[in-house]
Amino acid sequence: MTRIDWPDRLNRLTDKEVRELFFDWAIWARAEQWPPEGSWTTWLLMGGRGAGKTRAGAEWVRSLVAGTAPVSPIALVSENLDEARRVMVEGPSGLLSVGVPANRPKFERGRQRLVWSNGAEAHLMSASDPERFRGPQFAAAWVDEAGKWPHAEAAWDMLQFALRLGDRPRQLVTTTPRPTRLIKRLLSEPGTVLTRMTTEDNRANLAPGFLSDVVGRYQGTRLGRQELNGELIEDREDGLWSRELVEACRTNEELRPERIVVAVDPAVSAKKNSDACGIIVAARAGEKALVLADRTLKPPRRWGGHGAWSVPSTNSMRMPLWSRPTRAVTWSKT
Repeated sequence: MTRIDWPDRLNRLTDKEVRELFFDWAIWARAEQWPPEGSWTTWLLMGGRGAGKTRAGAEWVRSLVAGTAPVSPIALVSENLDEARRVMVEGPSGLLSVGVPANRPKFERGRQRLVWSNGAEAHLMSASDPERFRGPQFAAAWVDEAGKWPHAEAAWDMLQFALRLGDRPRQLVTTTPRPTRLIKRLLSEPGTVLTRMTTEDNRANLAPGFLSDVVGRYQGTRLGRQELNGELIEDREDGLWSRELVEACRTNEELRPERIVVAVDPAVSAKKNSDACGIIVAARAGEKALVLADRTLKPPRRWGGHGAWSVPSTNSMRMPLWSRPTRAVTWSKT
């Protein structure tokens, strides 16, 4: 295989070629920022803070309006018009900041719309006023942060009625995950394709201070799992313990366990659809009860004997059990 001398090749490029290379999204985009293949209606791009959702949305819109046969008009929907303007249009990854400057749209602030030189248009819409969707019609839509809309389902329904132009109306939803009725509804619809992104995926483009202070502080917590890892976290309606209650009991206090036990709640069967086998490592430390580890998983095929199945021991943890962030509750002697 012939080795490519990239520095030499780049040095021989003209200024125009370097400029085109710099603005070529196909080169710089990560795989999860690229539109999925197949026949989908809704692309749900769910990710953590700073994961690159906005850039992916702006580049998707730019690809739709490019050329002599652009997809137009496009709805740009956010919680309100101010957020649509600040994030989707004028933000550092917004539509006025991506692509070759000469090909960028003009923002008509008074009419709340973007206009490209080839005649394509994008209109800012507020999800806080669903009735505003009556009348306008669109060929595509970019929807931002649908997880925090105040009238989410009403606004979404009205938007669907407005997507009636062109051969194949599509919509992209970029949002931090929240277990709202709309997000869960979108996940269950057959026309939805889900893509997940994490803050860590975009580490190269984030400030070192953000990574050390914010990511370092919240990584591993419930809030961090949602806001950084892009996980959709929800409580079971029949659950005895809410996630909020569990997180409120988490502690970094150094507690030395007096007695450690492993509690096992085996499933009745070991079939594909069997319940999980509950395995909890717990301890007592003074008047505190600690949950040190949760190793709940699908039941093993067999217990004990030759070829016995085992659970990874908490002793394999690098730090002593009592120095790890744990969940603690007050011990009751009754």
